[in-house]
Amino acid sequence: MRSEGSCTMRGKQEDHSPETPSTGPARAPAAAAMDLHVDQAHALELVRASSAAPSNRGWAPLLEACLADFKEATEAGDTACIPALVKIVADLALIERGAIRPGSRRAQQALRVGRLSLARRLITRHLAKPALSPGMVAEMLGVSVRYLHVLFEATGASFSQTVTAERLSESRRLLCEKPPRPIADVALSCGFGSLATFYRIFSASEGLTPGEYRAAGH
Repeated sequence: MRSEGSCTMRGKQEDHSPETPSTGPARAPAAAAMDLHVDQAHALELVRASSAAPSNRGWAPLLEACLADFKEATEAGDTACIPALVKIVADLALIERGAIRPGSRRAQQALRVGRLSLARRLITRHLAKPALSPGMVAEMLGVSVRYLHVLFEATGASFSQTVTAERLSESRRLLCEKPPRPIADVALSCGFGSLATFYRIFSASEGLTPGEYRAAGH
């Protein structure tokens, strides 16, 4: 699961990389499509090579999370994020193979992006748990709570803001399902601590109660 915030973080990191090409004129659609195909083939080849080589499997979940981001970007045609994602996938694959030292600046940048990507996926996986917290995700990620907060600060949205946004997004999706589910079930499925909390947060975000949102046919 990618988001605008995570893409922004990658963009900021790539802005400071000497390997990032300067921005040029907009490319023709055919050229952009060809670049996208080449990027996809490059990333997949790197992952295949990484899987076939002896490696420190501790980096594997980060690589898998970023590869999932990459696949989602290609499916959505999000060409703006794809080059940065290819670079991150490549660097994580090289770290896993031992070709890049984990302590190097290049590796640390790739690991930060990989950990953020995995953290977001852990949030999605455990979204229904009202007890979802920075401590829980940090433990699953194997980092300190402070480090986790730093990862999210770089995106412009805190951990709690990210969780709330994901819960609201999922609740909007569930409210539009047919046949309609009881609103209390929607609140529970999205991890809101109570129905009252769900109504308060949803109404503040959408300007409508959950029932009004559903009736409006959003």
